[in-house]
This record gives sequence, structure tokens and C-alpha cells, in this order.
Amino acid sequence: MLRQLSFSDSPKYKLIKLSNVLKSFPPAVWIDLLLILIFSIRINNFLSVSNLMSILTQLTPLLIISCGQTLIVLIQGTDLSLGASLNLISVLWILLMKNGTPLILAMILAISTAVLAGFLNGVIVSKLKLPIFIATLGMANILNSIALTISNGSSIYFQEEIYRKVTKGNFLGIPFIVWVGIACVLITFLILEKTRFGARVRSLGGNPEALTLAGFKTDRATIEIFTLTGLLAGIAGIMLACRIESGNPIAGNGFEFNSVAAVLLGGTSMREGRGGVIGTIFGVLLIQVLKNGLVMANISSIYQSAIIGAVVLFAIIIDAIVRRSQ
Repeated sequence: MLRQLSFSDSPKYKLIKLSNVLKSFPPAVWIDLLLILIFSIRINNFLSVSNLMSILTQLTPLLIISCGQTLIVLIQGTDLSLGASLNLISVLWILLMKNGTPLILAMILAISTAVLAGFLNGVIVSKLKLPIFIATLGMANILNSIALTISNGSSIYFQEEIYRKVTKGNFLGIPFIVWVGIACVLITFLILEKTRFGARVRSLGGNPEALTLAGFKTDRATIEIFTLTGLLAGIAGIMLACRIESGNPIAGNGFEFNSVAAVLLGGTSMREGRGGVIGTIFGVLLIQVLKNGLVMANISSIYQSAIIGAVVLFAIIIDAIVRRSQ
């Protein structure tokens, strides 16, 4: 006897289910695939191993800092001090080595400075109740001023083999700098998805009242989030210094805005505490693939920013439309 087909077995149901799954992906995923297809057709060697490794190497500092920005966006904010942290950490690390501080100690001191900046951001936001935008903007001005002062407004160079080891050395064919980025993404993902701290982050963005009723201190959670973001910014600053092989007081300018764009492109919501670092990966990839493709296509730098901005804005608008329709 033939088994009676239920609606769940019908092709229509399966098509609807597949459609819902596809809608769950942020538009950045589809735009990434479209850009890769277009650039691979139009540009020779775009999909070469060397170019793909170059893309991954270049996007790593932005990816790491975007992991931290994801945490801030999840609590309905944007950290505008992250680019300045990159500037200061890259300068401070190399300046310390240049003045005789051992490499590892200099790295720890530089990263600790970023952690302290993040901690102070958290204290200002949680205790003084300043808006995140204002607090981090003020911190950005302070950090940028320090970076420019200690570097005399110019790049600092110091011959050190670690730059090439981090960016050129590899494990299983993947540069060490990329492995650092993967580790930061994985740790941030596990923290968000598998720990109480991650639940606090989402509650602060989506339902802070429930967090308070559950007995958690929102001030403490806010400070912890900003401190972790500072740690990620410190690591990103070290990776950026290794990639450009210098300490540059303006190299991180714009990273704060690109990281916000990457997080939003990845589907993280500023209102609902919804999203995470997996989507952020695709947002970062979109920005870097677009930059790389435009450079390889010999598009004038005059137009590159406009094109990138238009694509990013388009993707965010599409994401907003899709969310409203769900």
C-alpha cells in the first residue's frame, strides 16, 4: 500500500523550507558570490592562490576588529575608538621594541593599552551613562592624539623578522596572520554562543530588563564587553603593524567605520540583539573582495570609495527589506 504523502513531504513544502533557509543568509553572502564571479571572469588571476591569500592577509586586521565591533553593535552601539586603537597599538609596539623592550613584552604592553582603553570606555558608558557614540568618539580623539605625539606624526620603522613570519610564514598553506584571525573569530563565536557572557551581550541589546531581573549587573556586563573589544583591537593593531611592517599613526583610520559596515552587512541587528560573528565574516569579505577587485581592475582610487560605499549601502538596504518581510 502506498504511504499517504503529508504536506511536509510535498515538493511545495520543501521549496518553501529551502526559501526560508536562503532568506536566513544575509545579503552579503550573495553579493560576495556575485562579486567573486564577476571579478573571476573579468580579471585574470583573481582566483589565483596568491591573490586569495593576499585577500585573506589584508582582511585579517579588519576581521579581528569587526569581531569586537559585533559585540558593541549587539548592545546597540558603535565603538568609534577602534581605528584609533589600531593606530596607537601599531605605533606603541614598534616604538617599544625600537627602545630596547623585548618583543613579547612590548607586544603585551601594547595590547594591554588597548585593553585599558576598552575598559575605560566601558566604565564611562556604564557608570557615567554617556551614549556609546559620544564616549568612544572622545576616546578616539585621545588615542589618536597620543599616537601622533609619540610618533611625531610619522611612521616608525624597526627591523624585525616577526613581520615576515606573521604575514609570509604559513601553516598548512595558510599565513599565520590568517590563523590569528580564525582564532579570534572562533573564540568570539564560542563566547557569544556557548557562555553566559554571550547571553548577557544579547540581553543587553535585545532585552536588558530581563538581564536585570535575572540578577545580572548590566554595568559589569557592559565593562566586560568593552574590555574584550579592546583586547581584540590590540591584537588587530599588532597584526596591522606586521602587515605594513611599521607603526603608522593613521593606518587604522577608517577601520571603525568599515567594521560597523561589515557587522551590519553580516546581518547583525542594532535593535534586537540578533546576529553574530559568522555573518560578520561575510561582511568583511565583501569589503575586502571589492577593494581587491577594484585595484586589480585598475579602477581609479577617486572612484573606489564611492563604489564601495554604494555597494555597502545597497547590501544594507536589501538586508533591511528582507528582515521586514520575514
